[in-house]
Amino acid sequence: MQTIAQTLVIALAIYLFSLVPASARDPRPNILLVLLDDAGFMDFGSYGSDTRTPTIDKLAKQGTLFSRYCTSPSCGPSRAMLLTGQDNHTVGMGALVETITPEMGQTPAYSMVWKDGQQTIASRLANAGYQTFVTGKWGVGRVGANLPNRFGFDRSFVMDATGGNNYNDGSYLPSKAHVKWFEDDKPTHLPSDFYSSQSLVDKMIEYIDESNPEEPFFAFVSMQALHIPVQVPKKWIDGYDGVFDRGWDVMRAERLQRAIALGLVPPETKLAPRPSHHRPWDDLSADQKAYWARVMQTSAGMMEAADFHTGRLLERLKQKGLLENTLVIVTSDNGAESAVMAQATGPEGALIHLWMKYEGLNASTENLGEATNLTSIGPEWASVSSAPFQFYKFNGSEGGLRVPLVVAGPGVSSMGMQNGRVHVTDLAPTILAAAKVPYEAAEFMGRSLMPILSGATKAVYADDEAVGFEVQGTGAIYRGDWKITRIPPPLGDGQWHLYNIARDPGETEDLSRKHPVLFQELLNEYQNYAERVGIWETAVDESAREQLAKNQMIGTAKRFWPLLLLVSLVALGAVFLSMKFLRRRSA
Repeated sequence: MQTIAQTLVIALAIYLFSLVPASARDPRPNILLVLLDDAGFMDFGSYGSDTRTPTIDKLAKQGTLFSRYCTSPSCGPSRAMLLTGQDNHTVGMGALVETITPEMGQTPAYSMVWKDGQQTIASRLANAGYQTFVTGKWGVGRVGANLPNRFGFDRSFVMDATGGNNYNDGSYLPSKAHVKWFEDDKPTHLPSDFYSSQSLVDKMIEYIDESNPEEPFFAFVSMQALHIPVQVPKKWIDGYDGVFDRGWDVMRAERLQRAIALGLVPPETKLAPRPSHHRPWDDLSADQKAYWARVMQTSAGMMEAADFHTGRLLERLKQKGLLENTLVIVTSDNGAESAVMAQATGPEGALIHLWMKYEGLNASTENLGEATNLTSIGPEWASVSSAPFQFYKFNGSEGGLRVPLVVAGPGVSSMGMQNGRVHVTDLAPTILAAAKVPYEAAEFMGRSLMPILSGATKAVYADDEAVGFEVQGTGAIYRGDWKITRIPPPLGDGQWHLYNIARDPGETEDLSRKHPVLFQELLNEYQNYAERVGIWETAVDESAREQLAKNQMIGTAKRFWPLLLLVSLVALGAVFLSMKFLRRRSA
């Protein structure tokens, strides 16, 4: 009997001891932020995509989706706004570092370097007792100047560039041989079996496994998917055989109807006319159709793989008993990428093709998705990903600014689609509010979305409150149901236009002449915004895309100047010898 009693005492002691970590654990929620790169508005299954995203869709069913979430039209500024809750200009990230001119770089709004005291979500959470981790694309400002460990992250494994190869450290731009990866504050190398979505999740699982289970964490997984180059193992591509054979024209129209059925846009929404540089699907040859359908299969497979590996991370949290107390946010940094890269023409295309040959890259059908394939979906498929809106990344249109946002977890009601206007700068105060970290509302451009997520209200912005966005000439002001936007050539005319976004999210009818007083009020709002944040006003005919091409030409020339000099000398020598030979013959 004594042995049984001792056994019972020991069992009771073990049980009571097991309760201690649970009672000692900080009750505040963990926070997981998953950021997709260049995922358009309709690239998640729950937003009407043809892509399978069961992990994200499950989160959407458990929590809340947003139909009017707007971000910046390009990645670096978006990430700066997300991480700080500030306007991109006020934190020195007025544009992509690859697109600024030397003159712009001399102004505070375009410094591309953060000061030591710059506050981020991570630094604020770390000061409040959170553990903070980030893996994936960083891409905020000048390479190596703003690494995560300086701004509140305990552990970090990041690519400090706009994008890169998904299997190695190769660059997708000809001005660089490699992109730089850092672990914490030191340069690092990628494993031989690296694939972006898988490896970034593996590293985040490692950080969480090594963390203190009694303290909450903030985990930021910044995927490379779906950025150029579109790459994924073949098994993910083959699963979409036949799905995209109908072509971009038919599928864009289908997505409009799907968006209406899902309540993403109002029933009267119209598609903007097809831009003149978009090829009609029916004008393509059979081989071209097969190729471009396969390209979109590659993009869909890349999205599904990112969703799958996100699911692995959630499963790991579940195994550790952490998922139930984890707030999960999934979104994209901007609209779909439209660049053609390997299909580019003109001087830029000639440069890219020479560089691809030099690097051993191609865009052939046979190795789509592989490490040597430089693939991009192009403007036509980008318009499907960003449907039913006009245009895509780099533009102040809805297709460039409006992206999916899914939030689930503690404190979030299962409410389905929410149509209140929200912005990227709202995420920082939302995360702090969820983590019960005090802050001054005046510190942020945005505001907490917790009142919407809890079901207390449908909106956090009043109809008379304006919010602005600007990146290198393209911009927008939102106020209530209204929006003014300006898009530089070649896609736009560089002039301001007025739209009723509540009724016409496709931006098909400019109402500036019908509502001149309202139009002028919003122009005044933009002017006030521009002066307040220090916007560099570019010429009407300038665009970030064109400046990127110019800077790439200069950067590539600097990289290959010895080879260019040798080729030039050989060419001059050949001309000299030819002329000398001809003179001798004529003599």
